[in-house]
Amino acid sequence: MSRLAEALPPQPGLRWQTLPEGWVSHGAEGLRVANFTISGSDDRRAELAVIPLPGTGGTDVDLVNLWRGQLSLAPIGPEALPAHTDETEIAGQPIKLFNIVGSESYDTEAQGHQILVAALRRDGFTWFFKLAGDAPVVEAQRQPLKAFLGQVEFTAPSAEAGSRGVPVSTAGATGRPPSARWQVPGAWEATEPTAMVHSKWLAPGGSATSPVEITVSVLPGDAGGLVPNLNRWRSQVGLPPAPDGELAALSDNLEVLGGKGTLVDFNGSSPEHGTPLRMVAAVVKRDGHSWYYKLMGPPEAVGAQRDAFVSFVQTAQYSRGS
Repeated sequence: MSRLAEALPPQPGLRWQTLPEGWVSHGAEGLRVANFTISGSDDRRAELAVIPLPGTGGTDVDLVNLWRGQLSLAPIGPEALPAHTDETEIAGQPIKLFNIVGSESYDTEAQGHQILVAALRRDGFTWFFKLAGDAPVVEAQRQPLKAFLGQVEFTAPSAEAGSRGVPVSTAGATGRPPSARWQVPGAWEATEPTAMVHSKWLAPGGSATSPVEITVSVLPGDAGGLVPNLNRWRSQVGLPPAPDGELAALSDNLEVLGGKGTLVDFNGSSPEHGTPLRMVAAVVKRDGHSWYYKLMGPPEAVGAQRDAFVSFVQTAQYSRGS
């Protein structure tokens, strides 16, 4: 459990009667009191995370611009907010459902993603119900999401719930996603993961426009294959695709607990700003899933964190999902 999760005051539990068709519940993890995955066609998927945070969470425009930033979209002003807002209810209370689509993003990885977020301010907490993933799956789940939100109930904290509250479901079978534990460098600061990201940290040496970010993502299978994924990462630092043979020469084997991974180091420039940008990334396959690790930011700062990043990847201990 993260330090942020441990610091949360007592909060209500969450209960629902049924889940929409195709939703799979994965229980609570970290700041999330509930997790669900939804699969679409062609290996497309989306994830719904329920996260309660103390306080009001900022203005609606602040929140929308935070999520737009996660898809590398420019901020908007209050006058544009209605175009990105729908209406629904949670536990009988009217709330807004915010829609962020990445199709106009400069980030090719974000262009096919979409985020739908409902935010409810209640009893000193802001509850975020965030559905993120491949745009066709997210949009198809808009009405099922509304139906789910309409039947959500909040319950008083229980002894079993501890300080975070435990969601209670009478839905069908549930599973547990794969997880991992790491030795995280002390200088890294945990922050909210973006769309399709499992965990995220910020490291020293960056700036507001060019942060030093460490992200971890996990996808089932080979997630399209190693070469397409590495070439997509190359595009994020302004580099052209590389043929299979060249990528093999540009990658190194990485010794990790229980096997080997793949390590790459790309130097390029930001597609948005043209400033120098470096990415060190690793891929580790474990128990039918692919784990993707990325360290990205200004070249000098990334270089200073490279050894710590590699050690971080090598300390990972993986747990099989169920």
